[in-house]
Amino acid sequence: GATGVGPGDEVIVSPFTMSASVAAVLMYNTVPVFADVELDTFNLDPGSVEATITPRTKAILVTHIFGHPADMNSLLAIAKKHSLTLIEDSAQSPRASYFGQRTGSIGDLGVYSLNCNKHIQTGEGGIVVCRDMELAKRVRLIRNHAEAVIASGMEVKSLVNMLGMNLRMTELEAALARCQLPKLESLVGERHNLVRHLDAIVQSINGISPPIVKSGCTHDYYRYAISLDTANLDVNALQVVDALNAEGMDFYVSYMKPLYSQPI
Repeated sequence: GATGVGPGDEVIVSPFTMSASVAAVLMYNTVPVFADVELDTFNLDPGSVEATITPRTKAILVTHIFGHPADMNSLLAIAKKHSLTLIEDSAQSPRASYFGQRTGSIGDLGVYSLNCNKHIQTGEGGIVVCRDMELAKRVRLIRNHAEAVIASGMEVKSLVNMLGMNLRMTELEAALARCQLPKLESLVGERHNLVRHLDAIVQSINGISPPIVKSGCTHDYYRYAISLDTANLDVNALQVVDALNAEGMDFYVSYMKPLYSQPI
C-alpha cells in the first residue's frame, strides 16, 4: 500500500512461501504474478522474475525463505532496469546477511516478523524498515487508519492508497521487542551450533542433502530444509517425514503445495 500499487498493477511474488506474502498483494486489488524458485535455496529465481515482467509490473516482493538470502544483486539490477520497487519479506531471516548487508536493509522496504514462531518474538507484531522517509510516513499512516493526516496535519505527497487499517502494535509488545532484539545474535548462534551437528550427520546419508549456504551469504535457519534425491532412496518425502516424526522430531513437508494451487 505504501508503494502506491493498486488495481490492475502486478507484483512478482514467490509461490513457495507463506500465504501472507501474497495476501498482502491481494489486499490492494493488485495481481500477484508467480515467478519460479531456485532448486538449491528455494528463493526467487532472478531469470524467472525478469521473464514475468510486463508493462503492468510495479514491484517485486522477495521472501528470504527458511533464512537464506535471495540473489539480491540480480534482483536489484532487475528492479533498477525496470523501475520497480523491491520489497523484502525478511520474516524468516532477521539476521541473515548478503555480502555484508542484512536482509531487509537491501531493497526499498524490509519487513520482519515478531510472530510467536520466529527467531525472536513478542507474540504478534512486526517491523518495517526503509530509507525513504516518504515511504516510512505512508507505512505509519496505513497502520493507523490513515487518520493522522486529518488529526495532526501530517503531510504526505500522495494520498493514493491512504485507506488505513488498525495494524498498531501494542506498547507492551513493543517493550518486549526491545528486550528481544539484543538476544537475536545469540539465539541465531545457537541455531548455527545445532545445524553444524546436523550437517555432519546428514551429509553421511546417501540421498539426503542439508541446506546450502551460498558464497557471500549467512543463513538464519528458520527451518532446516533438507532435500531428497528420490533416485537414491526407496522412500518418498512423506514417508521420510512420517519416520522422523515417529522418532519425536518436528518435521513436515513445507510449502510443497505452491500458493497458486491453493483455493483462493
